[in-house]
Amino acid sequence: DIRFGEAIRIDQCVDRRSIQRDIRSGEKIGFDDILPSRSRMRKEALKIMQRYMTAIYQMTTVNTDHLFASILKYHPMARIEEQALRRKVFLVSQAGLSGSDIHLHSGLKMDRTHLLADDRYNRYGDFLSLALEKGVVKKDGTALIKDHSKFAAPFDYNRARMDNPVAVIANEVEPLELLQRHVRRIAWMPDFIIRRKVVRLLMKKAFEEFQADYQAFYIEGETKKKHVGAPYLIKGKRGRIGVVLIHGYMAAPLEMRALAEYLGRRGIWVYVPRLKGHGTSPEDLATRTYSDWTDSVDRGYAIISSLCKHVVVGGFSNGAGLALDLAARVSCIKGVFAVSPPMQLQDFSAKFVPAVGAWNRLMDMVHLEEAKKEFIENKPENPHINYLRNPLSGVGELVKLMETLEPRLPTITMPALVVQSWRDPVVNPEGTEKIFKLLGSEDKTYLVLNFNRHGILMGDGSHQVHRAIYHFIKHLA
Repeated sequence: DIRFGEAIRIDQCVDRRSIQRDIRSGEKIGFDDILPSRSRMRKEALKIMQRYMTAIYQMTTVNTDHLFASILKYHPMARIEEQALRRKVFLVSQAGLSGSDIHLHSGLKMDRTHLLADDRYNRYGDFLSLALEKGVVKKDGTALIKDHSKFAAPFDYNRARMDNPVAVIANEVEPLELLQRHVRRIAWMPDFIIRRKVVRLLMKKAFEEFQADYQAFYIEGETKKKHVGAPYLIKGKRGRIGVVLIHGYMAAPLEMRALAEYLGRRGIWVYVPRLKGHGTSPEDLATRTYSDWTDSVDRGYAIISSLCKHVVVGGFSNGAGLALDLAARVSCIKGVFAVSPPMQLQDFSAKFVPAVGAWNRLMDMVHLEEAKKEFIENKPENPHINYLRNPLSGVGELVKLMETLEPRLPTITMPALVVQSWRDPVVNPEGTEKIFKLLGSEDKTYLVLNFNRHGILMGDGSHQVHRAIYHFIKHLA
């Protein structure tokens, strides 16, 4: 980012009696002669340097490196947990800086929940590598030990850019008073308050996002009641273990209510996120990609990991695929369970997608937009929850998710439970068995049940699935 500040008027800096005498002097001045006003000019030159350095720093584009370095600098203790550092940086990034005169890097204008999940853009990873290389911190398990001297001692500016760049990065944003107030306040907060703030902020954002989407995509007579699509948290008895529970494609958080309450009654914390595009209308889902769904899952993980010591992730159908995706990205997850994950779809809509796609491409070629097919009829098992129209683009995103997931399944090494009905009319059990075999987990279980339906987390016999999932989680605790 390039910005131009207001020019510094040098005539104002040389408007001093001693300097003016030398300027107006009629005497010949040699190149090596010492000017009478030299000391005065040096003072003015220093003021100019201070002015332009302050101006430049005030135009600095603040990025995540600045936030990590600043939090590390002002954190009062030498020891800080890595997740605590990431949470504090996340909170600073959310501290209302967008409306100020501070210039933010584009990465700080996007959703920053990835800082609390898989760090998929490697913001934290890059900073940590630099800090470790320069000896600013050293690792002790899941914690960092800070060398206070790296921030306290005065240093030569040019040399420090090579020897101590982390301190230089922190000093670059020192003139930004509003940012510094936020950094100091959050750096000194104890971890339990930081966790609480993160949970409140993320849950507020999730609900506001749902409200906005619900209003924007509401269709009279088709959109369900708000309680069907709203995300929710079920509080447990203690904060040792919590579950992120992910609903299926074209469904909504209400789909997971029976299992969530079953686990909640047994003292387990449960958060059920709303996948973007769901709980509103098919038109909303048609605008989404599977990366939008992973963003929703990451937010759920950030909430539960801030509430509980250990996190288990699980889901149903497409939600099972997203649970496995998260487990492949975040290695510290305690366990993962997948109910009817859709590696191979066998329902009519999935088979119909290629033919409809070819038809739509033909209509594009002959410029008949009105003849294109964007939705096909859906006859769900739970019409009070699921959409009655299936956007073809959504099925395509589901297929893309599973295609990207398959080669990563061997990297999942935490305990895993896979549950499948062998008479499932939507998901082919052969695909589910393939998922199970590809998992890299040594501790893994494959449970096959005899249901003649896809939605086995609700209705008759669902208690068998609930019980199996609870025993799996209890085994992890």
